[in-house]
Amino acid sequence: MVLTITPSIFKPYPELAAAMTLRRGEEPFGFNFSFYVGDDEERVRHNRQKYTEKLGFSSARLAVQKQVHGDRVVYVDEGYQPTESDALITDQEGWLLGVSTADCVPILLAVPEKSIVGAIHSGWRGSAQNVASKTVRAVEEQFRIAPGELIAWIGPSAGQCCYEVGEDIFRAFDNRRFKPIGDEKFLFDNKGVVLDQLLEAGLRPEKIEIDPRCTICDTRFHSWRRDRKASGRMIAVIGRKNSTDGL
Repeated sequence: MVLTITPSIFKPYPELAAAMTLRRGEEPFGFNFSFYVGDDEERVRHNRQKYTEKLGFSSARLAVQKQVHGDRVVYVDEGYQPTESDALITDQEGWLLGVSTADCVPILLAVPEKSIVGAIHSGWRGSAQNVASKTVRAVEEQFRIAPGELIAWIGPSAGQCCYEVGEDIFRAFDNRRFKPIGDEKFLFDNKGVVLDQLLEAGLRPEKIEIDPRCTICDTRFHSWRRDRKASGRMIAVIGRKNSTDGL
Protein backbone atom coordinates (compact mmCIF):
# COMPACT_ATOMS: atom_id res chain seq x y z
CA MET A 1 0.00 0.00 0.00
CA VAL A 2 1.26 3.48 -0.90
CA LEU A 3 0.81 5.95 1.95
CA THR A 4 0.15 9.43 0.63
CA ILE A 5 -1.09 12.96 1.40
CA THR A 6 -3.47 14.78 -0.92
CA PRO A 7 -3.38 18.59 -0.48
CA SER A 8 -6.88 19.91 0.18
CA ILE A 9 -6.34 23.03 -1.90
CA PHE A 10 -6.05 21.00 -5.12
CA LYS A 11 -9.00 18.66 -4.49
CA PRO A 12 -11.53 20.83 -6.40
CA TYR A 13 -9.52 20.20 -9.57
CA PRO A 14 -9.89 16.56 -10.67
CA GLU A 15 -7.74 17.25 -13.73
CA LEU A 16 -4.76 17.69 -11.39
CA ALA A 17 -2.78 15.02 -9.58
CA ALA A 18 -1.10 16.47 -6.48
CA ALA A 19 0.23 14.34 -3.65
CA MET A 20 3.12 13.56 -1.33
CA THR A 21 4.31 10.18 -0.10
CA LEU A 22 4.84 9.16 3.51
CA ARG A 23 7.53 7.06 5.15
CA ARG A 24 6.84 3.35 5.51
CA GLY A 25 8.87 2.03 8.39
CA GLU A 26 8.99 -1.66 7.55
CA GLU A 27 10.95 -1.07 4.31
CA PRO A 28 14.68 -0.30 3.99
CA PHE A 29 14.96 3.50 3.84
CA GLY A 30 11.21 3.62 4.54
CA PHE A 31 9.68 3.72 1.02
CA ASN A 32 12.30 5.97 -0.51
CA PHE A 33 12.24 7.94 -3.79
CA SER A 34 15.84 9.15 -4.04
CA PHE A 35 18.82 7.51 -5.75
CA TYR A 36 21.22 9.47 -3.54
CA VAL A 37 20.73 7.99 -0.06
CA GLY A 38 22.32 4.54 -0.50
CA ASP A 39 19.11 2.66 -1.27
CA ASP A 40 18.95 -0.06 -3.92
CA GLU A 41 18.42 1.69 -7.27
CA GLU A 42 16.08 -0.97 -8.59
CA ARG A 43 13.86 -0.57 -5.54
CA VAL A 44 13.78 3.21 -6.06
CA ARG A 45 12.78 2.73 -9.71
CA HIS A 46 10.05 0.33 -8.62
CA ASN A 47 8.74 2.82 -6.04
CA ARG A 48 8.67 5.61 -8.61
CA GLN A 49 6.91 3.48 -11.20
CA LYS A 50 4.36 2.17 -8.71
CA TYR A 51 3.53 5.65 -7.46
CA THR A 52 3.31 7.44 -10.80
CA GLU A 53 1.07 4.72 -12.21
CA LYS A 54 -1.16 4.95 -9.12
CA LEU A 55 -1.64 8.64 -9.96
CA GLY A 56 -2.44 7.87 -13.61
CA PHE A 57 0.87 8.87 -15.19
CA SER A 58 3.65 7.03 -17.00
CA SER A 59 6.88 6.71 -15.02
CA ALA A 60 8.64 8.00 -18.15
CA ARG A 61 6.78 11.27 -17.56
CA LEU A 62 7.96 11.74 -13.97
CA ALA A 63 10.24 14.79 -14.09
CA VAL A 64 12.71 14.90 -11.22
CA GLN A 65 15.91 16.86 -10.82
CA LYS A 66 19.37 16.76 -9.27
CA GLN A 67 18.57 19.01 -6.33
CA VAL A 68 21.48 21.22 -5.28
CA HIS A 69 19.93 23.65 -2.75
CA GLY A 70 19.98 26.47 -5.28
CA ASP A 71 17.54 28.73 -7.11
CA ARG A 72 17.58 27.46 -10.70
CA VAL A 73 14.16 27.00 -12.33
CA VAL A 74 13.80 24.62 -15.31
CA TYR A 75 10.97 24.31 -17.84
CA VAL A 76 9.86 20.73 -18.52
CA ASP A 77 8.85 19.62 -22.01
CA GLU A 78 9.47 16.69 -24.37
CA GLY A 79 13.24 17.04 -24.30
CA TYR A 80 13.57 17.16 -20.52
CA GLN A 81 16.44 15.35 -18.83
CA PRO A 82 17.22 15.60 -15.09
CA THR A 83 19.61 18.46 -14.42
CA GLU A 84 20.92 20.46 -11.47
CA SER A 85 18.01 22.62 -10.33
CA ASP A 86 15.55 23.04 -7.48
CA ALA A 87 12.34 24.07 -9.24
CA LEU A 88 10.42 22.65 -12.19
CA ILE A 89 7.58 24.28 -14.15
CA THR A 90 5.51 23.22 -17.14
CA ASP A 91 2.30 23.89 -19.04
CA GLN A 92 2.41 20.48 -20.74
CA GLU A 93 -0.25 17.90 -19.91
CA GLY A 94 0.84 14.40 -18.93
CA TRP A 95 3.96 15.44 -17.01
CA LEU A 96 4.28 14.78 -13.28
CA LEU A 97 6.77 17.15 -11.62
CA GLY A 98 8.45 15.89 -8.46
CA VAL A 99 10.66 17.13 -5.63
CA SER A 100 12.20 14.85 -3.00
CA THR A 101 12.51 16.00 0.61
CA ALA A 102 13.36 14.93 4.14
CA ASP A 103 13.01 18.17 6.19
CA CYS A 104 13.29 20.69 3.33
CA VAL A 105 10.08 22.42 2.22
CA PRO A 106 8.20 20.99 -0.78
CA ILE A 107 6.07 23.57 -2.61
CA LEU A 108 3.50 22.71 -5.27
CA LEU A 109 2.01 25.38 -7.56
CA ALA A 110 -0.79 25.36 -10.13
CA VAL A 111 -3.00 27.45 -12.37
CA PRO A 112 -5.44 24.60 -13.11
CA GLU A 113 -7.37 26.39 -15.85
CA LYS A 114 -4.19 26.84 -17.89
CA SER A 115 -2.42 23.49 -17.30
CA ILE A 116 0.38 25.31 -15.45
CA VAL A 117 2.08 23.45 -12.60
CA GLY A 118 5.30 23.80 -10.63
CA ALA A 119 7.26 21.94 -7.96
CA ILE A 120 9.90 23.56 -5.74
CA HIS A 121 12.48 22.22 -3.28
CA SER A 122 13.38 24.85 -0.66
CA GLY A 123 15.83 23.97 2.08
CA TRP A 124 17.28 26.79 4.12
CA ARG A 125 19.82 27.55 1.39
CA GLY A 126 17.11 27.67 -1.26
CA SER A 127 14.99 29.88 0.98
CA ALA A 128 17.97 32.19 1.54
CA GLN A 129 18.19 32.49 -2.27
CA ASN A 130 14.43 33.08 -2.53
CA VAL A 131 13.80 30.11 -4.83
CA ALA A 132 10.04 30.24 -4.20
CA SER A 133 9.56 33.80 -5.44
CA LYS A 134 12.01 33.25 -8.31
CA THR A 135 9.86 30.33 -9.44
CA VAL A 136 6.75 32.50 -9.30
CA ARG A 137 8.55 35.09 -11.42
CA ALA A 138 9.59 32.39 -13.91
CA VAL A 139 5.98 31.19 -14.18
CA GLU A 140 4.81 34.77 -14.67
CA GLU A 141 7.33 35.44 -17.44
CA GLN A 142 7.10 32.04 -19.18
CA PHE A 143 3.32 31.76 -19.24
CA ARG A 144 2.16 35.40 -19.06
CA ILE A 145 -0.01 34.96 -15.99
CA ALA A 146 -0.48 37.10 -12.88
CA PRO A 147 0.92 35.65 -9.62
CA GLY A 148 -2.51 36.04 -8.05
CA GLU A 149 -3.79 33.27 -10.32
CA LEU A 150 -1.51 30.70 -8.69
CA ILE A 151 -2.61 28.18 -6.08
CA ALA A 152 0.14 26.94 -3.74
CA TRP A 153 0.72 24.19 -1.20
CA ILE A 154 3.55 24.31 1.35
CA GLY A 155 4.11 20.75 2.48
CA PRO A 156 5.36 18.96 5.61
CA SER A 157 8.92 19.87 6.52
CA ALA A 158 11.08 20.65 9.53
CA GLY A 159 8.89 22.70 11.88
CA GLN A 160 9.92 25.53 14.15
CA CYS A 161 9.16 23.23 17.09
CA CYS A 162 12.27 21.16 16.26
CA TYR A 163 14.38 22.93 13.62
CA GLU A 164 17.34 24.14 15.68
CA VAL A 165 19.95 26.18 13.79
CA GLY A 166 23.01 28.25 14.55
CA GLU A 167 24.19 31.79 13.99
CA ASP A 168 25.26 31.05 10.40
CA ILE A 169 21.72 30.30 9.23
CA PHE A 170 20.26 33.10 11.34
CA ARG A 171 22.53 35.60 9.59
CA ALA A 172 21.40 34.39 6.14
CA PHE A 173 17.91 35.85 6.80
CA ASP A 174 16.18 38.67 8.61
CA ASN A 175 15.03 37.64 12.09
CA ARG A 176 11.27 37.46 11.54
CA ARG A 177 11.09 33.67 11.47
CA PHE A 178 13.56 32.75 14.22
CA LYS A 179 12.97 32.09 17.91
CA PRO A 180 16.12 32.49 20.06
CA ILE A 181 16.73 29.67 22.53
CA GLY A 182 20.08 30.80 23.94
CA ASP A 183 23.75 30.04 23.33
CA GLU A 184 23.52 31.48 19.79
CA LYS A 185 20.91 28.88 18.86
CA PHE A 186 17.54 29.49 17.24
CA LEU A 187 14.39 27.64 16.19
CA PHE A 188 13.83 28.33 12.49
CA ASP A 189 10.45 28.54 10.73
CA ASN A 190 11.38 27.74 7.12
CA LYS A 191 7.74 27.21 6.14
CA GLY A 192 7.03 30.72 7.40
CA VAL A 193 9.86 32.10 5.28
CA VAL A 194 8.43 30.37 2.20
CA LEU A 195 4.97 31.76 2.97
CA ASP A 196 6.41 35.28 3.23
CA GLN A 197 8.19 34.85 -0.10
CA LEU A 198 5.07 33.62 -1.90
CA LEU A 199 3.00 36.49 -0.54
CA GLU A 200 5.66 39.03 -1.46
CA ALA A 201 5.73 37.50 -4.96
CA GLY A 202 2.03 38.30 -5.36
CA LEU A 203 0.13 35.15 -4.37
CA ARG A 204 -3.13 35.67 -2.54
CA PRO A 205 -3.28 34.40 1.08
CA GLU A 206 -6.51 32.48 0.51
CA LYS A 207 -4.83 30.55 -2.31
CA ILE A 208 -2.03 29.17 -0.13
CA GLU A 209 -2.34 26.05 2.03
CA ILE A 210 0.29 25.21 4.66
CA ASP A 211 0.58 21.70 6.04
CA PRO A 212 1.63 22.27 9.68
CA ARG A 213 3.20 18.87 10.28
CA CYS A 214 6.85 18.64 11.27
CA THR A 215 8.97 15.97 9.60
CA ILE A 216 11.41 15.80 12.52
CA CYS A 217 8.99 14.91 15.33
CA ASP A 218 6.34 13.15 13.24
CA THR A 219 7.72 9.71 12.42
CA ARG A 220 5.30 9.24 9.52
CA PHE A 221 7.77 11.35 7.53
CA HIS A 222 11.38 10.95 6.52
CA SER A 223 13.74 13.25 8.39
CA TRP A 224 17.44 13.64 7.77
CA ARG A 225 17.79 15.53 11.03
CA ARG A 226 16.19 12.70 12.98
CA ASP A 227 17.51 9.63 11.18
CA ARG A 228 20.65 10.89 9.39
CA LYS A 229 22.05 8.26 7.01
CA ALA A 230 19.09 5.93 7.62
CA SER A 231 16.68 8.51 6.21
CA GLY A 232 15.03 8.04 2.84
CA ARG A 233 13.21 10.76 0.92
CA MET A 234 9.54 11.47 0.29
CA ILE A 235 8.40 12.80 -3.05
CA ALA A 236 5.86 15.58 -3.61
CA VAL A 237 4.37 15.63 -7.10
CA ILE A 238 1.98 17.64 -9.23
CA GLY A 239 0.80 17.30 -12.81
CA ARG A 240 -2.14 17.84 -15.11
CA LYS A 241 -3.57 14.66 -16.57
CA ASN A 242 -3.91 14.33 -20.33
CA SER A 243 -7.26 15.80 -21.37
CA THR A 244 -7.74 12.88 -23.80
CA ASP A 245 -7.48 10.23 -21.05
CA GLY A 246 -10.68 8.30 -20.70
CA LEU A 247 -12.11 9.50 -24.02
